[in-house]
This record gives sequence, C-alpha cells and structure tokens, in this order.
Amino acid sequence: MPNESHISNSPYCDSSSPKALVGEKDACGVGFLAQIEGKASYWILEQALRGLECMEHRGGCGGDSDSGDGAGLLCEIPWNFFNKVWPETNGSNKSSGIGMVFMPNDLNQRNKAKEIFEEEAKKLSLSSKGWRKAPVDLEVLGPLARSTAPFIEQWLIEGNQEEENLENLLFRLRKRIQNRCSNSLDNIEGDPYIASLSTRTIVYKGMVRSQVLAEFYRDLKDERFEISFAIYHRRFSTNTLPRWPLSQPMRLLGHNGEINTLLGNLNWAKATEVHLE
Repeated sequence: MPNESHISNSPYCDSSSPKALVGEKDACGVGFLAQIEGKASYWILEQALRGLECMEHRGGCGGDSDSGDGAGLLCEIPWNFFNKVWPETNGSNKSSGIGMVFMPNDLNQRNKAKEIFEEEAKKLSLSSKGWRKAPVDLEVLGPLARSTAPFIEQWLIEGNQEEENLENLLFRLRKRIQNRCSNSLDNIEGDPYIASLSTRTIVYKGMVRSQVLAEFYRDLKDERFEISFAIYHRRFSTNTLPRWPLSQPMRLLGHNGEINTLLGNLNWAKATEVHLE
C-alpha cells in the first residue's frame, strides 16, 4: 500500500479531506485501494500496481523461476478508456457489460467458442456487440506461463435491462456458457474461461509475477485507463498447481483461502447426498 506521505502529496487527497483515499491492508498478498468520492484517475491504477509490486515476496514462481503462480487486479470498467480504443463501446452505458475471456489459441476452436457465447447471449435477449483482442506482450512471460497462455479477448454485451437486472443476466449467461462449453458434444478443446463478465468490474490477471502484470497487459500502461478503485492480489500456490484461471482476484473478491478447501467441501457434500433423507 502507498505510504501516508505519498498519499498526502497526491492531487486526489489533500489535508482538508483526509479520507479522500482509503486502502485496506490487513491481509498479506491482497490489497484494496479506493477514492472514497468515486473520482476516477490513472493515479489510482498506478498506486494499485505499485502495491501489487510490493507483494512480489508474497507470491510463488514455477520451476522456471519466472512464471508467477498468479497476480492480477479487479477494478471498475474504465468506459472512457474503452470508448477511445474500442469503437464498438461508444455510447455504452449501464445497459452494457464487458467480459474478459481466456480463449483457445486455435482459431477454429476460438470461433466455435464465440458461436456458443453469442448463441447463449441471444437466448437471454442479450446482444453481442463485438470482440476485442486484449493487447498483451507474451515475451515478458516466463517459459511455463507462455507455454500455457490463453488467447485473451474482451467481449461487449448489451441489453435493454436496467443495470441490476443486466448484472443478474450476465451471471446466468456465464453459467450457461460454462456448462455448455464443458459439454463434450460441443468439442471445444480447452474450455474457455470467463475471468469476468459484468456491467461494473473487469479483471486483468494471469500467471505473471507482480512486477510483470502491467508489462503483460498493455492497457494498464495507458494513462487514459482511469478508475476509482482496485483490488489486487499476488498468489502463492501451496497445494494446487498454478493455472491461468486460478490467478486472482476472482470475479467478486480476492482471498487467501486454500482453493481446494472449497473443492473438498463440495466433494464431501456430493459424497453424503445419499444420506440426505
């Protein structure tokens, strides 16, 4: 987290407003930063990335000593930024959402996955407004991370519903896509993974070291990327192998719990279903 002297020198926090910037730093490996009045700026993103870099010691690396167990940040969707770099988002508002999707690298598999995405959106009366290849630099990845890196795309969705209803529909859409892509009948090699799909937030994450996140995702180097809050996380994989989808933050939170504690509880629940009566 940025220290108090750095915060006080910020144009977004002066002595007359000591609570203009708030941060949470209770847990090792995860942090939260917000401009309490909701004022968006690139400075907030810079400080979140700086905080993430300071957590490099908290994370782990793969056998190549260069592929991170996972690092990333969750922030509000910077619509003004996307309006400038993604023409399809012009005019987008609370009736629109954006997905960050880890796709297959094979073009045919990717197109097949997109058909599924768009068909399921149509079933929920949602419109697919286009795809954008997330600008990334694969050269900054370690060998292990680079060999398993997905093709990362952003998906623009639009609906006629109010924001809260659209957010609920996007949740349903994600679950429907996930279930269908897992169906072997669709024959998608390597299930696409939706890192985020929301009207409010977007997730930039991957099997990277903390210091590499902004080098990998070029969007994060653009000063037009203005946000008012961010959750950031550096992962140490203890008893699960590092994978791109397991990088954090997740879609709604960043946590330090063991991922397979949840899996263990789910398996125990399934194992005892026969005794429910």
